[in-house]
Amino acid sequence: MAAATFPNPRHVVSIPAGVLLHEQSANRIGSTIVTSDMSRFDALLALSCLFDFMVFAVLLWLSARHVSSKGTTRVGVGLLLGALCGAIGIVAAKTLAVAALGLKVFGLIHILYLDLALVAPAVGLLILVSRWVKIPAVGSISFGSGGTIAALCSFLLIPLCVYTTYVEPFNLKVESCDVIVDRMAPGKSPIKIAVLADMQFNEVTAHEYRAVDLAMKANPDLILIPGDVFQGSEKQYREQESAIKSLLAELEAPGGVYVVSGDCDRLSTLSKAISGSQVQLIDNQIKQVKVRGTTVAVSGIPIEYRSSQAKDTLRRASAIADHTDLTIVLAHRPGVSLLSYMPDNIDLIVAGHTHGGQIQIPGFGPPVTASPVPREVAAGGLSQLNDHMLYVSRGVGCERGHAPRIRFCCPPEVSILTVGGPNKQDALPKTPDKIDSDLN
Repeated sequence: MAAATFPNPRHVVSIPAGVLLHEQSANRIGSTIVTSDMSRFDALLALSCLFDFMVFAVLLWLSARHVSSKGTTRVGVGLLLGALCGAIGIVAAKTLAVAALGLKVFGLIHILYLDLALVAPAVGLLILVSRWVKIPAVGSISFGSGGTIAALCSFLLIPLCVYTTYVEPFNLKVESCDVIVDRMAPGKSPIKIAVLADMQFNEVTAHEYRAVDLAMKANPDLILIPGDVFQGSEKQYREQESAIKSLLAELEAPGGVYVVSGDCDRLSTLSKAISGSQVQLIDNQIKQVKVRGTTVAVSGIPIEYRSSQAKDTLRRASAIADHTDLTIVLAHRPGVSLLSYMPDNIDLIVAGHTHGGQIQIPGFGPPVTASPVPREVAAGGLSQLNDHMLYVSRGVGCERGHAPRIRFCCPPEVSILTVGGPNKQDALPKTPDKIDSDLN
């Protein structure tokens, strides 16, 4: 059985046997480091918006001309819906064609986002002004109350998109969480762990410094960084190297600062970035420290968590666990918790990668997580998954490259975990027996 429990668990999940989880293909979504000329992509976005607007404008004009030829000045709801649905169909076909030409998932999401943020309100404005402005070969036309309602609804997308791009991605939260570890003696002092996941910046700004400041204000005993520190080109790194080193040098803790590589980290740049700081790269390594009289082992598992090296690291972590008070696995991808050979005596797994989905629908959660763990687990927080305690951070930053900068109902976070021994009132019912779910 797992050695760690926690009061009032948010999620208790057991993965059924026989479920095939294709994380490798899922994580292709999040593993691209964009090194191509972004100006070409920007041009593609501009052309896409222009094309999509023109498609809507032409089909609306055709519907207006149709009713005008019959001597009326009002487009009915049925004809309006037909024009809008036809335009959506053409836009969807264009998007599929762009995807076939090689644009990745995040680029397609960016196109859809701009259609919602820019094209839809522009079409709404066109519908409203058509009753006052004479349209060539048509004259003034009205799209009726249905058109007015659709136009006004499209305007609501403007503040929503402004919020998701310019407000929530910078609305850092401190998420505090108590983790009760059965193997830790009740008399031992709790250990405070700061988690800075997925900072994923391409330049150091006040946002990153605030995240580091929030972590340091908690006076952590350990700092864990589950990868995805810098996402940018070699040129961007060279331009930002001094600032990156200065940022990471701020991170200090009595028990150490540990990082594993993530999807967007290059080992060469990550090693240079942490040189001269207290941050240690521990891919497939185990570090043992003593903090507040508690012996802690931190095992680092990089993104290739199914590799023979990672499997050996987990084996060694299990052997060490019998001689420590607290054994932690630090990984980038939370899917590591699904391995059938994950040792039972691992107390806590800390991961990032999912960003909480970046977009969460109230009552449903994140539609996309790029991870095989259940959606409610990938959304972030502390969960009990296959009898292991797993903390998934929503992360500090956002996906970059071709992706739009958006967060909705999923603010960035700095996580502060307080890990201590059990009290009588913390006892939990026995969790379901572990069911193997081998990803190999």
